[in-house]
Amino acid sequence: MSRKHLHIVVVGGGFGGVKTALELANKRGIDVTLISQGMNFEYHGALYRTATGRSPMEVVIPLREIFRRARNVSVVLDKVAKIDPKLKRVESETGNVYAYDKVVLALGNVTNYFGIEGMQQHTATMTTVSNTMVLRHKLIALLRSKKHTVKVAVIGGGASGVELVAELPYFAELVAKKDGTTPKQLELTLIEGADRVLPLLDKKASDIAHKKLESQGIALRLNTRVNSCEAGKVCMDSGDISADLIVWTAGSRPADFYNENAEVFTLDRGKVVVDKFMRAVAKKGSYKDLYVIGDNAKTPFSGMAQTAIHDAKFVARNFIAEVRGQRLTLYRAWHPIYVVTVGPGWAVVQDGKQIISGKIGWRVRRKADLWIFQNFEPYKKAVKTWRKGGSVAKF
Repeated sequence: MSRKHLHIVVVGGGFGGVKTALELANKRGIDVTLISQGMNFEYHGALYRTATGRSPMEVVIPLREIFRRARNVSVVLDKVAKIDPKLKRVESETGNVYAYDKVVLALGNVTNYFGIEGMQQHTATMTTVSNTMVLRHKLIALLRSKKHTVKVAVIGGGASGVELVAELPYFAELVAKKDGTTPKQLELTLIEGADRVLPLLDKKASDIAHKKLESQGIALRLNTRVNSCEAGKVCMDSGDISADLIVWTAGSRPADFYNENAEVFTLDRGKVVVDKFMRAVAKKGSYKDLYVIGDNAKTPFSGMAQTAIHDAKFVARNFIAEVRGQRLTLYRAWHPIYVVTVGPGWAVVQDGKQIISGKIGWRVRRKADLWIFQNFEPYKKAVKTWRKGGSVAKF
């Protein structure tokens, strides 16, 4: 009996998209077109280290290296704009059309400023290698300026905000050491709308991180609503604060593609409703050949890199099974482990009900970083990339 052949289009060059294509690499009966807006895979979980002086080479892996030995994977630089499930094709902003037997959408999230006046214009962000490098240059300029005290306000007390603000005292010391000067005095403020930092974690984990941040001299403004942002000023219900640099880490939302194709998808708070095979749910039933994974899918733990990788492995296994005429499996959510650094060599870890912190937590974090790289590179290369996390960049 002849095998089925599938042409699979994967949209998105992040965790979910790249992992899906990699799991399908060199599999008989399958051809893959990976559509990415950039030619590099970026590990966003380590961007806080890039912002504070570590090598950006840790967070960037060229797609050509990842798929160098993949004979059946074509990488295309493009941005999708439309999808037609009936004709089974996606169309890019430039008019290129990609026909498919199966399509996997793994578009990730974009920054969400929640319509707050002046926020986008007057803040730095840390969502790509490019804007993270801009942030680092701004930090270095301030730390090398004639200012006696440098004021930095970070808006958003989730993982990204906590990891960045806790690393800034170390970065000030690093810059001063390089320059042979005395470290600048810092006034660091972390602003969060919830009543605790790391609100998605257990309260015990939040309390541990809270105490660690306060021990570093970081001012915490909790239960605080930000109304607007001006140049050098954050305007809040509880009173305005001035800052030399304001960083926004408080919000993200699914890519605009889904709202722009709203007639195709069933959305729940911006995320795509999927069935037990990760297929997008239509107004009636599910599309047989349209899959949504990772950040954009309405699953219990979407938004985590671990979830995106789990989703990618799941859909890839079913595609391979379909080609082989085997039985398909149903999706089961996988509970991720939460690891948040709170300063150099220190992290808080939540694995179910178990919570650990300190240097042991940091070792767990570094093992988690290595696990990420091992999902995209052979072991020896993964270790080499992982070790770059300890390298100080030239600046």
